[in-house]
Amino acid sequence: MDSAYLAPIGIKNKYTEPVLLVMVSSLPDPEEYEWDFETRGTVGIWYMRGWKGFADEDLEAASNHYRERGKQDDIEATLAVFGEETNLPKETQEYMGEEWSKNGEYTGVDKAGFVSDGIVAMAVASQMDIPGAEVDSFDDLDAALDWAQS
Repeated sequence: MDSAYLAPIGIKNKYTEPVLLVMVSSLPDPEEYEWDFETRGTVGIWYMRGWKGFADEDLEAASNHYRERGKQDDIEATLAVFGEETNLPKETQEYMGEEWSKNGEYTGVDKAGFVSDGIVAMAVASQMDIPGAEVDSFDDLDAALDWAQS
């Protein structure tokens, strides 16, 4: 994105008055990484489909995006959707358990869900400890969205 297109925006988070001067460029751009992001209603969805499961710059960027985007008022629940190629070594599970739990608490979301065809979502969800939030795993995105929006 050309810097001429950057503009300050006002964002109100759940805990303060409007925060001014948050730059659009402060969030990692999903197009530069092996993950994508969208919202459906008040649910933020991070698609980790191209990510292989290593604690690398893709995971760090997704974590940073989750932290900053998830704390905005329009997000009440989050979902992380893992692809078939995702294989989580023990060190990545530990990283996610620590960092993503902190991120979930920081955002103040009510629900954090994880979706995969295999056991990845269950493994990640079992590592999460987010005070005040429900955490669950799913093998179907539609079921996860129904839960997140309920």
